[in-house]
Amino acid sequence: MKKYIFTTFLLLVLAVTPVSASEQTGTLSTGVQTGVTGTVMSNPLANPPAGTYTGAQSVTLTSTGSTAIYYTIDGSTPSCSGAGTLYSGAVSVSASLTLKAIACYPGGAESGVASYDYTIDSGSAPSSGGGGGGGSTGGGGGIVCTSDADFNNDSKVDIFDLNILTTNWGSTTATDTTGDANCDGKVDIFDLNALTTSWTG
Repeated sequence: MKKYIFTTFLLLVLAVTPVSASEQTGTLSTGVQTGVTGTVMSNPLANPPAGTYTGAQSVTLTSTGSTAIYYTIDGSTPSCSGAGTLYSGAVSVSASLTLKAIACYPGGAESGVASYDYTIDSGSAPSSGGGGGGGSTGGGGGIVCTSDADFNNDSKVDIFDLNILTTNWGSTTATDTTGDANCDGKVDIFDLNALTTSWTG
């Protein structure tokens, strides 16, 4: 009986492998080799994020690993079978609209449809710190949102930002400093995707 208990204990100890993370490389290893490889599908991310702006915006769409992105601005639902417009460059948003986008992956796989509501309110005064400029996304003013997942504003996307995101996971009243990378008010899988895409270690 003792031999059986000792053997069972030894097998359990050998089967459990410690989990380790390397902050230097930004990789996560469970120590278990599964042989599983592939691409994690994600909805397209829009930059700048949905919101109210005082001027026209030039919106870029990204989705890591996708072969194509289709989008619509007329309220219809895009699909990888050709419904909508094939994304080939920034989408000009000069009036209020809803931009919907879907990412297409090899083998006919599709992401979910992401929906981004843009309000262009040219009659509003610019928000503090806004106005002027332009930069790569055009326009100024409007909402301010971190799209690089640097929630603690230390110019790095690292384990501390992951901690902020996981601490606030599931929140529906989040901000760009509490884990909401895409400024939809929620901390969810889309924010985790933005964090992993922007990871600097």
